[in-house]
Amino acid sequence: MIGSNPRALAGRDDVLSGVLESLRRPGGHGAVIAAEAGLGKTAVAAAAAQELETAMPVHWVYASPALTAVPYGALAALLPDITPEQTGSALAVMRAIMGKLGIGEHAAEPAGSPAAPLLIVDDAHEMDQPTLDLLSQLLDAAQIRLLVLTRTFADVAGTLPHMWDGQLTRHRLLPLTEDEVHTLCEQELPGQVATTASVELSRLTGGNPVYLLALIEEAIRSGFLVPRHGIWVVSEAEVPVGGRVADLVKGRLRALDPEDRSALETICLAEPFDLAAAFRLGMHRSIDRLAAALLIQVCGDAGNAQSLRPLHPIYGEAIRKLVPAARSARLLGKLDGQVPGTGEESLLRWVAWSLSLGTEVPAAGLLRAAEAANNRSDPRLALRAASAVPDGGTLVPARLQEARALLQLGEYEAAAAAAKGTLEEAPDLRTAKQAVVVHAQLAMRAGGDNAWVRPLSVAWRQAIERLSAVEPPGAVARARGGPEMLLVLEAVREGEYVRAESELVDLRARAAEDAEAVLFVEALLAEVLVATGRAVTALTHSSAAMALLQREGSGLLPYYPFVLHRHLTILVWLGQWEEVHRCVGTAGSSAQRSLLHSGGMADFALGLCSLRSSAMEDAARHFAAAVEEAEAANDPEGVLALALGLGSFAAASLGQREQAGRLQQAAEQVQSHGPRQYQVLAAGILSAAKLAKDSDDAAARNLRAQAAAAQESSFTAIEFTLRHLAMRLGDFSDAGRLLKITEGFEGPQAPVVNRVARAVLDQDVNALAALATSREPEMDLLLARQCTLEALRLARKGSDRAVLNRIQRLVGKQGGNGHSSLPGLTRREHDVAELVAAGYRNAEIAGQLDLSVRTVEGHIYRTYEKLGISRRDELKARFPSLRNPAAGWKPPPRGE
Repeated sequence: MIGSNPRALAGRDDVLSGVLESLRRPGGHGAVIAAEAGLGKTAVAAAAAQELETAMPVHWVYASPALTAVPYGALAALLPDITPEQTGSALAVMRAIMGKLGIGEHAAEPAGSPAAPLLIVDDAHEMDQPTLDLLSQLLDAAQIRLLVLTRTFADVAGTLPHMWDGQLTRHRLLPLTEDEVHTLCEQELPGQVATTASVELSRLTGGNPVYLLALIEEAIRSGFLVPRHGIWVVSEAEVPVGGRVADLVKGRLRALDPEDRSALETICLAEPFDLAAAFRLGMHRSIDRLAAALLIQVCGDAGNAQSLRPLHPIYGEAIRKLVPAARSARLLGKLDGQVPGTGEESLLRWVAWSLSLGTEVPAAGLLRAAEAANNRSDPRLALRAASAVPDGGTLVPARLQEARALLQLGEYEAAAAAAKGTLEEAPDLRTAKQAVVVHAQLAMRAGGDNAWVRPLSVAWRQAIERLSAVEPPGAVARARGGPEMLLVLEAVREGEYVRAESELVDLRARAAEDAEAVLFVEALLAEVLVATGRAVTALTHSSAAMALLQREGSGLLPYYPFVLHRHLTILVWLGQWEEVHRCVGTAGSSAQRSLLHSGGMADFALGLCSLRSSAMEDAARHFAAAVEEAEAANDPEGVLALALGLGSFAAASLGQREQAGRLQQAAEQVQSHGPRQYQVLAAGILSAAKLAKDSDDAAARNLRAQAAAAQESSFTAIEFTLRHLAMRLGDFSDAGRLLKITEGFEGPQAPVVNRVARAVLDQDVNALAALATSREPEMDLLLARQCTLEALRLARKGSDRAVLNRIQRLVGKQGGNGHSSLPGLTRREHDVAELVAAGYRNAEIAGQLDLSVRTVEGHIYRTYEKLGISRRDELKARFPSLRNPAAGWKPPPRGE
């Protein structure tokens, strides 16, 4: 059946439900669905037809541009016996149709009956006028129901005014949301899809499901989408526009006359195309028609310069590939060497267009394009433009842009070679600053200590003095703050927060007129404040930096990952999940390309959100995606070690011991190249993962040791994180220290952890039980479970039987909720419990595991106590992952 593929109905349930409700009304009623091509109008109509075909006759009517000039041409399938002479008679056609449909004098039921047939009119905007008039008359006479599929409501409003009086309900089919795109991607691709990959596919296709499915197919074939250990990520390959994608676009182009096609090709080759420039070129009539056909859109508002773009980026990508070189050269010639826009993006498109045709571009234009392409995370275009710069005064800046591009592509040795000498030979202060940034990024990617900072600061200072004779005094004065900021960065990376904060406040006051300096200072201040437990205050600074990025435009885009990383950290601390999702999952964001090159930052942040929300399965998926993206991009933001550790912790919490072990082994082989505080955090997280997996005493000691190291270095937030993790895993030995940390600590977690620590220190069973059943968002399931177990331990020590019974009931309830099947069991307790649940007797278990019977009994007793149960049958019910011994299950290996 046409359009019956369920993939095309993703996200369409509400529209289908509304359409069915309208079509089930008596004859004389129906619905109109309006949407651009590819959004699934026909698929929704086919699903409705399938649902209704047993209740009423269903007939399809197909329109096409070829039949527009033929009266009643769309009804040919319903007019098999009519003679050519009769087609000119509206009355004859009406009678023939009524006979075919069995309505009017041929009807078995009166007009308006529930059995009135349904006519589905596809592509009604291509329908000849006589056909629409005839269908309108039949609808007015309540002889038929009508489902009209059209591009826009305006296309049929003149002929079908029933849309405005309630006879035909209107349903606009919208593009898929980014969440719906992600769901459809995971339905199509075998495995998991990284967040940045689905967001990029959403951006390219505008949420159009037909183009999305075609692009997925081509992306796999071309290597644009690549699977890494079962997770699909975007590669550095070009956007694929061949195969089905090209066929779909060609289908849209075939319907255009030569004038409109030429206009569309020109707009795509030079997008964004200034609207005023298009009018000067006489394209105004084509613009109206292309906009009505939903092929282009006008961007901007009346108060600003307006520009033209293809409706979806994939249209532009495909059309630029489809235009032959000779035709492309003629279109470029019509522009008479003028860039048809004023922004960086227009310059980039014009330079790319010119380079592809071998047209000469001035050196200054090439250099500007290379820098803009790097700013917009388009390293391949940056390399093309930089390599085309001729020898001369712009050669050093061109080498620097080449180094920036190679750095984004992960080609570090080549980037270092290209950047060599650029600081010493920089012809201006701007080039010198960019050279410093490249050298700093290369040094940070190399890992190790921060010994590179001071020599680089000195070299920068020397470059400023060398250029002071040729640069304006004001620019030189502002530049002299740069080497100071580099030294402050060193202090932050070393965790010297007191000194860093004081110097940053001073620099902020002196750098008020330098947007780039203010951005850097605000981001570092946010990092210092959140690291020292002041997340609420930190948010004001990271938000100011994010706002500055938006306000200042593309010139500051290279700093986007640097700022976003810190902003996301703060948002996660404060539990602002919606804002996190908005920052990392918005296809329309100007920084989407930056996220593609950020090495898993988006999925890493979403994993932290899920972890904090106790959504462990989602956390494990996001961290797994972050690991693959970080490895694919050579871990530009230094999240790999943390992602591996957190992924292992999530897997262990889910009982996925094998996966947790694999991630732990990988984490142990990764050398973190982030600041020292991140290295302490990564080591602590890894210990927590081992503790969650094996209840290993050595892991517990290592976790406490890393927390102590954080305390000694005044890494307050990291100390809080690690001690909080220990508490979530049942280690309350540092409750006193947590009580002290959380006094004055900003963030929603602190009050809850403070109350838990107080209840533990006071040995308050009732307070612990109340916390365990609290519905506060920050009382996560693991911590609630540990509060219950601690309350049980204290109740067993007391003499109040009623309290003990109440706590035991609470333990049983928590044990049955499916959130954490076997909390707190050691590896050996886990092995023994599995054999008990499988039906083995104690003596058999002792023989299997090479233990004494008494030791087995001790393990069983402690397992019962932790799980709040007292019988073997209850243990079996608590062990959902049990395998049947008769089905080939093997016991754990012998020995401790």
